[in-house]
Amino acid sequence: MRTLSSPVHRYITVDDTRLFYREAGPENAPVLLLLHGFPSSSVQFRHVFSRLADRWRLVAPDFPGFGFSAVPDHRHFAYTFDHFAEVIGRFIQTMQIEPRAVYLHDYGAQAGYRLLANGTVRPAAVIIQNSEAYFEPGRTDAWSAAETYWRDPSAGNRESMRASLLNESGIRREFVENLPAHIVERIDPSVIRLACDHIRRPGVAEAMLDLHRDYSSNVAFYPQVQAWLRQSRVPTQVLWGKGDQYYGPEQAEAFRRDVEDITIDYFDGGHWLVETHPEHIAEAVHGFLQRNVPS
Repeated sequence: MRTLSSPVHRYITVDDTRLFYREAGPENAPVLLLLHGFPSSSVQFRHVFSRLADRWRLVAPDFPGFGFSAVPDHRHFAYTFDHFAEVIGRFIQTMQIEPRAVYLHDYGAQAGYRLLANGTVRPAAVIIQNSEAYFEPGRTDAWSAAETYWRDPSAGNRESMRASLLNESGIRREFVENLPAHIVERIDPSVIRLACDHIRRPGVAEAMLDLHRDYSSNVAFYPQVQAWLRQSRVPTQVLWGKGDQYYGPEQAEAFRRDVEDITIDYFDGGHWLVETHPEHIAEAVHGFLQRNVPS
């Protein structure tokens, strides 16, 4: 049996798009699929990889336009959450894996919800980190600019979104949020730099603006997510940074309505717990997986 004690970094072509992915762990171990958020990439999972790869096979791809994956021209490639779900579905098929658990964060959650609801992925356990599935109180003022854009994707609002988000100060704000200094100093500055440099790559900004514009499709999809949570009865772990600039704890508690077997763990970080609290996240995930997806 092949064992990858340290992550390997590979590329695979899916529908003519070259995707980068990280993988670690025993080849025959249960697969944990990890889907990243904006504006990061699979690099956000590097710390938990080193803590979980002894028992599970971890697979984390970069979405098109993110990380080290290709950036197809947005004029010919749909940067939408439906399309991202299709691409990851075919990534799973091409890799010939059957994820037994999923770790969903931010935009990765929105694509992942579609994979769950359409049956592409049939896991024994779901982990959701700081990602909404209920559009209601608990959202913060930080949403206003993004929501204005996807409700009215005019040329003017697109340029306002570009000016407020797709530059070094906007990307840095995504990571440091309004967190206290002793939490911010845990965030590796190289991850922020990677994201800032990436946004300057040809085609990336337009791709990200297209994807942000499509956020309304997620809100429309939430009833299907909620129905899946009720009907599947899959054990679900919700990991939540109480200082998240976008979502309050109410968004975490909303999952209790539809999930009977639920565990909610709160931390004193923000949206990027895998950066600031990797040891705590790994410990919580390890216990949850060991109960529901034994290695």
